[in-house]
Amino acid sequence: MNTRKLNVISLIINLTVVIVTAYSVAHNFRTDIVRNPQTVNGAILTDFTGLKSLRYFTTLSNAFAAIASAIVLFLNIRNVIKDRYEFPKWALIIKYVATCAVALTFTTVALFLSPTILSYGESYFTLFSGNGFFMHFLLPALSILNFIFFEKKPKLRFTYAFYALIPTVAYAVVYAVMVTVLKAWPDFYSFAPTGNGALLPLVAVFMCALSFFVSAFLFFIRKKVGLRI
Repeated sequence: MNTRKLNVISLIINLTVVIVTAYSVAHNFRTDIVRNPQTVNGAILTDFTGLKSLRYFTTLSNAFAAIASAIVLFLNIRNVIKDRYEFPKWALIIKYVATCAVALTFTTVALFLSPTILSYGESYFTLFSGNGFFMHFLLPALSILNFIFFEKKPKLRFTYAFYALIPTVAYAVVYAVMVTVLKAWPDFYSFAPTGNGALLPLVAVFMCALSFFVSAFLFFIRKKVGLRI
């Protein structure tokens, strides 16, 4: 595939991510949606709307990915106009970290949250339906696909995989403080089942390890199949 086609495909995917993310985030602020007052682990369904939706890693990671896509989208347009194909390293590092964040969102939903809600009588695919289809599956999938196959230059060093831990660590600290110290949030991710937060340090270590695994996996997949032009 020639570099012009790579640019155009990358541009289309980045534009799609920006538009769909804007729609999905705006959807959380709709007031005309009828919701049952069901409570799940201390969080009622209306806790997922409006400004409260911004406390979820899903929303934050997808917003971050959309910002990164918007940056690269601008560079896509410049590349197409000037008929060249390369991105500043700083831009791809941001895109890499953001892609790892939404990849972690998908992985967490697929391996932990969806199996967990089975105990509440819900379907495994509940979190992949409605707006969740976009934020838990489609947007992460598009971001991963774009970064691996269509945003190939420049090469990145493996040490950048550690940068991907920054959003996870930052969110873990905020979540622990808000849930167990300030008690301002319910434990909507079920990460502190004992109620006193005793398990949160272990969960935080696990999530950071999972985050690093995801970032390393994306790095090596991109290196293996994504750098052939």
